Amino acid sequence: MTRDGPSPAPSQPRHVGALDGLRGFAVLLVFCVHAAGNAAAVVAGLDLGNESFQSLATWSQRLLFWLQRSHHGVFLFFVLSGYLIGRMWWPRPQVSYARFVWRRTLRIYPAFLLSFVASLLFVRFTGAMAALDAPRLLGNLLFLNGVPATGVVPLNTVTWSLFYEMTFYLAFPLLLLAAMRASTHAARWVPAVGIVAPIVLVAAGTDTLVLCWSLLFGGVALAFRGDRAVQLIARIPAVLVVLMYLAVTTSALLDGLPQIVSIIAFGAVAVLVVAQCVAGGNALAAMLTWPPLVWLGRISYSFYLLHWMIVVVVARAVAPHGAAWGLLPSTLLIFGGGFVLSAAAATLSWWLAERPYFGWVRAEAVTRRT
Repeated sequence: MTRDGPSPAPSQPRHVGALDGLRGFAVLLVFCVHAAGNAAAVVAGLDLGNESFQSLATWSQRLLFWLQRSHHGVFLFFVLSGYLIGRMWWPRPQVSYARFVWRRTLRIYPAFLLSFVASLLFVRFTGAMAALDAPRLLGNLLFLNGVPATGVVPLNTVTWSLFYEMTFYLAFPLLLLAAMRASTHAARWVPAVGIVAPIVLVAAGTDTLVLCWSLLFGGVALAFRGDRAVQLIARIPAVLVVLMYLAVTTSALLDGLPQIVSIIAFGAVAVLVVAQCVAGGNALAAMLTWPPLVWLGRISYSFYLLHWMIVVVVARAVAPHGAAWGLLPSTLLIFGGGFVLSAAAATLSWWLAERPYFGWVRAEAVTRRT
């Protein structure tokens, strides 16, 4: 869910504005999941997680269901992260493993810790979820709430994804370095292994969330193929890529494919979307350079960490008046109020907890050049 600051190698593309817009689009999808779910619960008394599109009585309820099923926003983040990290390590590492892990920790934890404090206050004053204890606190600090088998109850429901991000940051470079010691040919197989191994585990009965690693390595695969693959994908008309994206996401909405097939299909389409953004010069990349989306993308990590708690608070404030105000006004208040407050909180978090990291990276790059 993070925006990476290291300068690319000379042979790699410069910073791509459309990728910021893609982050903005992705976090907007994630926001819609929680805003729609809360709106349906407080206004219509519906738990959309236990409904299907066909079971809902009205088109307004189905619209909320469609928005609530936008879970692929997180999947977009995974593919994009894999691509950006893959560029840092292929065809040659830009930093040592120890320095890379230190950078990733500095990138992830400051904003997370700020949101962690917010989540403690959220639990304390809303009475949400289970009581606090040391195992729960430690488990959340280590992102173990992202591992279903641990039983760690989350303080902030969205932080599950950070477990997959951090384990990827720790494991991928080690796998690549080990393969490079064998041969360049062996190293080229790392993305394929990273994609296939989680699929095998899920087919054997492991939790479907393991496929998040496949999505991360899908982004790595694009990075390993380099400019040639990007330019090849850029030949696909942008409208066709958008139609493929809509086909896969609509199929997921209607449960038209098995979950494992749906996630992998979305990963493949997300790779096409990232490549179109990197290539530029097409309608999709142009749309994603829309300034509001780019702005949202730049604060997307903080927005991601904070929005769920804010949406819940806004929904609880609206709940006593939902029946009197009606579905549309109440829903608009939850979406609008939740978004504005989340954006304001995310901007503050970015200045306090993210901006110093980017300043440090820029200063380090200048020092290295001189």
